[in-house]
Amino acid sequence: MRVAAATLSPTEHSGEDYLMEMLANMDQIMQQGRQTQQGLVAIIELSCRKALDGHFGRLMLVGSAALRVETPGSDIDIVCFTQRRKAEASLLPAAVLRRVHRALKDVISQYVDHLGFYTELIDDARVPILRVLWGPPECAVVVDVSVDQSRPVDHVRWFQRAGAAPRNGAPEPMVAPLVTLTLRCVKWWLRQRQIPRTKEGGLPTLAWLLMVVHVCSLPETHNQAIVRAQRPFCALLASLKVFFCYYDCIEKLDGILHFAADGSTSDFKRHTEATGAAPWAELAVLDPTREGSERLNLVPRLLPATQLLLAYELHRASQRFQQVPRGAEASYGAGRHIVHDVFEPLPEGTNVLPITVTGDIGILILHAAGAGLATKYDIELGVIEEVVPRPGWYAPFLHRSDERSELRVRLCDLDDHSGTCTPRSKFAASVAPSDFVCRIPLERKDGGRCYQIDADAIDRIQVMRRLLADLHQQPSKASEPTTSAETAAATVQSLASIPSPARSCYAQI
Repeated sequence: MRVAAATLSPTEHSGEDYLMEMLANMDQIMQQGRQTQQGLVAIIELSCRKALDGHFGRLMLVGSAALRVETPGSDIDIVCFTQRRKAEASLLPAAVLRRVHRALKDVISQYVDHLGFYTELIDDARVPILRVLWGPPECAVVVDVSVDQSRPVDHVRWFQRAGAAPRNGAPEPMVAPLVTLTLRCVKWWLRQRQIPRTKEGGLPTLAWLLMVVHVCSLPETHNQAIVRAQRPFCALLASLKVFFCYYDCIEKLDGILHFAADGSTSDFKRHTEATGAAPWAELAVLDPTREGSERLNLVPRLLPATQLLLAYELHRASQRFQQVPRGAEASYGAGRHIVHDVFEPLPEGTNVLPITVTGDIGILILHAAGAGLATKYDIELGVIEEVVPRPGWYAPFLHRSDERSELRVRLCDLDDHSGTCTPRSKFAASVAPSDFVCRIPLERKDGGRCYQIDADAIDRIQVMRRLLADLHQQPSKASEPTTSAETAAATVQSLASIPSPARSCYAQI
């Protein structure tokens, strides 16, 4: 999704101008849909009350909207809490949602323009969800309703205690906290760069947000913000640079991120002992709302191919932020071009593996040779000929941890200079979805005997190969010293009071 430029007073640095305009336009887009969102939530509340009667407790806003870090296209997440008398049995969430679904259909049918409504009841998931959509599919307002889920509420309250989100009932701040703007920018980057979501085999958004909060608590981030507080959005530019540099290779994703229950301190302890998965990362982001025996790692198992994709995108952003001029630009616009490139949107589906093959689909595959710690990795390029999902899989995409489904792929030899890809054999190789890194655009040439990829795809492959080379050359974890940057602490007050780059974008519109 592209965000159009807004007309705002320019600063001395075009990179800062770009961030200011990007956030202002995100707010403008969000504000345009606010009335529709509120109306849809009101209809859902009416349906909940109608379906549950005396068993209805309350609706609570959770997720990015509650944290004030929503971006264009963000879903609205709400939790319907039920109540019961002592003698009554608890209502199962799936049964509650079925009631609400029926009531919602009745309520919607009373509207003349009800044809714009769509509903989807997912009652067989671990957490049942009722999804309500309004408007055209490409830009629909989406509300996800769950039942009696306390964890999302706990997460919102934790962010509020940590000073990373406004408290309920608090007035709109005239100065947007730096941590809030950093969270929004990173969340927008996740969307623009098509970073895999949890359901596809990637990191949960909550884990990304906690990784941002940790970086915002680092002394380096505090110092940068204080030094640059006099220049609008310069502090935000510095904060984003610190974030992407902090996690810009596979080795830097190898550790455990832990927060105090009250959000007062955080530390990221990088692994210093070799593990069975070496040299790959074993990232853990512990849920700050769970302690002791209930301690929970929010990060699912990340397979090497997915780690490589994440490391590439983080490295790409890091390299670009390091290229942004720190002082005055030689020519106004240089910084804008670089920052714009960080958030340059990728085509929809770039990092998703479809189960239906339409046309020529080029993919990058992580190939492993050898065994154990002697395993060497490389990037292979291939063209999908057939997808064979495992029995019982009905989603329109394959999961990144899937080792049972099969891809039949024609592997190709790549000429790094010309971008020509020549199939090695007439026979397709069998590859698992767990080896899938990403898709790349390609075109047939020479009568269909070979393929052509563009310069961006060539650069992507070369950067990934350098990341793999660095991975092979890194010292064993047991010999790595622990640096002071690996542990950070911040108080609730200091995180919320980092000098902000400017007035809130909402106030600028």
